Amino acid sequence: MWLRNTRLGAWMVAAAVLALSGSAAAEIKLLEANGWMISTDGRVNGFVSHVWGDDRPAGLESLEWVGFNETGNSGQADADGKLRKTRVRSGFVPSTFAFNIHRQINSGLKLSSRIELGIQIANQVPADIPDVSWMQPRSVYLLLEGRWGSFKAGRDLSLFPRGHLLMNYELGHAYGVGFPCAYEKIFGGSCGHVGFGTLWPDFRAQLTYSTPVFGDIFQVSAGIFDPRTVPTYNWTYTPVPRVEGEATAKYNFREGWGFKAWGNGSWQQVGIGVNTIAPGTSPPEVTGRKVYTQSAYGVGGGVIGYLGPVKLGGSAYAGRGMDAFEFLTFNPIFVSRLSSLPNEQRRFRPTRGFLGEASVTIGSTWVMGGFGQAQLDRMPSDTPIDTPNEPPLLRTQTGISAGIFHRIDAFVIGIDYFNAHYGFDARVVQQPAGSGPISVVNSKQTVNALNAGATFEW
Repeated sequence: MWLRNTRLGAWMVAAAVLALSGSAAAEIKLLEANGWMISTDGRVNGFVSHVWGDDRPAGLESLEWVGFNETGNSGQADADGKLRKTRVRSGFVPSTFAFNIHRQINSGLKLSSRIELGIQIANQVPADIPDVSWMQPRSVYLLLEGRWGSFKAGRDLSLFPRGHLLMNYELGHAYGVGFPCAYEKIFGGSCGHVGFGTLWPDFRAQLTYSTPVFGDIFQVSAGIFDPRTVPTYNWTYTPVPRVEGEATAKYNFREGWGFKAWGNGSWQQVGIGVNTIAPGTSPPEVTGRKVYTQSAYGVGGGVIGYLGPVKLGGSAYAGRGMDAFEFLTFNPIFVSRLSSLPNEQRRFRPTRGFLGEASVTIGSTWVMGGFGQAQLDRMPSDTPIDTPNEPPLLRTQTGISAGIFHRIDAFVIGIDYFNAHYGFDARVVQQPAGSGPISVVNSKQTVNALNAGATFEW
């Protein structure tokens, strides 16, 4: 894949998913005095993850942001050009430890705070002598709640596409790994289905307001978020915050039967400043400076049906300014790819994705399965598809997942499988003069992951 950059580890964490990660188990009360209550929750887990499959297709060997094999190191492949690697690591949600602080100030106002730390048990880089692991604050916020709703200030999951990721947590990989994101450099949790039908919502600094839950069914949240810059091609001008919103509805017909639905969206302006040059001057004469801006945006939604022991869910998203994994990213693929294009003329690529998942619970055991796909459109400002010897453009990422899990009190053991398929445009190969005709090569890559491990939560 493409994980040399520590920043990418932020979304790879598809994981700490959850300030809510502790919600599956009850908080443990540590102290209560003078109206204050302090509690803790968290989890510790470990998985063995075995990856095998194709290396990146011909023409993509050195491009670390498409396909799988994040190092660009040909030594990762065997004599047949296949990948095979095993790591011992944390899961979709890494090991976490959190403190919660609450106080009821008066009958109409409650103050609380959460501080959650995420910990990866694996070394970030296997070859590093210091054996450095990953550890990072995930959620750090204060929350005011009253009859008027709630106000959150601090760091937490963003709203787009939070509901999609929570569906993947609840129906799929809460106690598994799914797609491991990376196997050579590990910075956070794993991906689950992120990149293959759903996006990583990102932990961001924010100021968010949520309405009361109307009729115990419907709620709306909206907020401003610390904007993300895009260093690729120097799109780093962010004059206003990112804006996000989410509406949710949940209704139970009776115990274990009901539905949950959501819709969300995000918008951010991103720009680049360039010098203006007087025509015909040599050396170039700078006459001023101009700022070019464009908007990145995404919308999405989904629904989960609770049918007793069966849970069925589906979600989808679409927009501009994202790759298959994240809204606004350093990945060069999410903008125009024509090499001769000035940076200020590059535009965000339209993308979309969908995910369907299901789980069936029998006693303390449940099985899950999922199918999802991310799609990336071609643009007129991409290199023409018939250009000889140009790297093919990544167009789809398709994921198929399955798993079985068993709970023993606060302990969950499980095994899950993930099949990742990357689809590319055809590649036109021009042989050296006189050595052969032009040929068209269909490029693809398939990678498999088998994961097994255990989680203890409190």
